[in-house]
Amino acid sequence: MYINQSKNVKHQYSSDKNLAARINLHAKHSTNKQGFFPWLFEHYQFSNSGTILELGCGNAMQWKGRTSKLPHGSSLILSDFSHGMLEAAKENLSPIQDNISFMQIDIQDIPFPAGAFDTIIANHMLYYVPDIDSALAQVSRVLKKDGRFYATTISNNGGGIGEYIRDVMKKFGVDASEYAQNIPFNIENGSDILGRHFASVKRYDYVDSLAITETNDLIDWLQSSMFMSGFGEESIRELYEYFENIRVAQGSINIPKETCLFIQQNQ
Repeated sequence: MYINQSKNVKHQYSSDKNLAARINLHAKHSTNKQGFFPWLFEHYQFSNSGTILELGCGNAMQWKGRTSKLPHGSSLILSDFSHGMLEAAKENLSPIQDNISFMQIDIQDIPFPAGAFDTIIANHMLYYVPDIDSALAQVSRVLKKDGRFYATTISNNGGGIGEYIRDVMKKFGVDASEYAQNIPFNIENGSDILGRHFASVKRYDYVDSLAITETNDLIDWLQSSMFMSGFGEESIRELYEYFENIRVAQGSINIPKETCLFIQQNQ
């Protein structure tokens, strides 16, 4: 499966263009109006003067407008596998606070000593990692004994969205099955995988769905996916008309979402 092949991840996230299209769809059309990032910050527990590492920070949108939530004396390192993502993160958080820094890091080889961090975050990225156990062993190593590790993921059917899109793409002769199944780290197997490395694992589900009222936003989101790479203008126009007819008939394009947060603690 392509999702956790390094060359494909590098291509998909060489810049934040694809990620921005995905964030935009969820920000504009999610039915849970609290928003995913505010919900996450309700669960984060940062300690005073604590050290925080985010792995796979992407364009750092979860921190935009929220860096004030960092406790006094704390430090935050935003890291990503992609140099392009880090550049986007710096731009989104400009001007950058003195207690925030940026590093290019592979989660499978974290360049810090044991027990370096009070908090580690890895949101919607563990399913891209080729060797998940190697990565989690690294996270456990650099996390303090009483530290917390926060990781989000989606369900094995592509977070609900993937299954819906897979069925639609069949109508257009496109095999998107790999997008909708066999997510290596998912809601269903996450507790078991994390339990191999952490003494305490808790799961919190984020209840949400999409009600898309602007068809172009969905098309932009689809075009950010690898299985759409062979689509020409005519095929995209046909796909737009298919979804636009649904939007007109139903008032919105309704798609399920399945997402959760796992919280782990070293003991």
